Amino acid sequence: MKIEGEEMPNYPLALSVENSRKVVEAIAKSGGVATFSQIQAMSGVKGSVLNHHLNRLQHLNIIEKEVKGTYRLKYKTPLCFLFPAKTKIPITYFGLMGKRETRKEPEPKIAIELLEKEKIKPDLIYVVTSPEALNEWKNLKLPYQWILCYEEEIINIESVKQKILRQLTSLLKESIVIMDCTSATKPATIAYYELAQTYYIPLIYIYEETKKMKWLISRDMIIEKLNPKHKLQK
Repeated sequence: MKIEGEEMPNYPLALSVENSRKVVEAIAKSGGVATFSQIQAMSGVKGSVLNHHLNRLQHLNIIEKEVKGTYRLKYKTPLCFLFPAKTKIPITYFGLMGKRETRKEPEPKIAIELLEKEKIKPDLIYVVTSPEALNEWKNLKLPYQWILCYEEEIINIESVKQKILRQLTSLLKESIVIMDCTSATKPATIAYYELAQTYYIPLIYIYEETKKMKWLISRDMIIEKLNPKHKLQK
């Protein structure tokens, strides 16, 4: 699923060409925005050859031209996740929260703690939940950005996607998004998994009993999916 009228980036085709990959890497390592001269210096791709690859990457919806001589990634996720920037890029946790039931802690809180143990500290926290679930946790006064799905929405895969897609793609443009499909309903979990696959978003799952985290879509998996013949540097 994608926003109507918006073309998806063609990452596999873009990264299949060495010089295009070098250009993408240079922009990503510059924080997602770079001038022609910065790209030239960092990538080693020069002059008319660089112009050709910038045009190619625009055609493939990987980059956008800001002002004359300045280019930005259409989405910072996944490229700034694959090619870590020298400058700080915000990290967004995008999770789900179910009803309290027998839980002592909300699932997003556990997930964020486990991410921080891997030295991934989210700057922004967005959580999709139902009004009923949110009411059950209201005493904790959780400092999250809430996206509310009503009962009839959170049990429908397409309804969940429609509810979150614009906010999610907006965050992909400006931050490294990590999705967490642990909680809420099975349709919500499936919706998250399908969107993460479509947009090449890292995705985690938390085993609540053991408080262990599994990367359902990891950096290596995204690399393999985008360009299996070329192993990106770690």
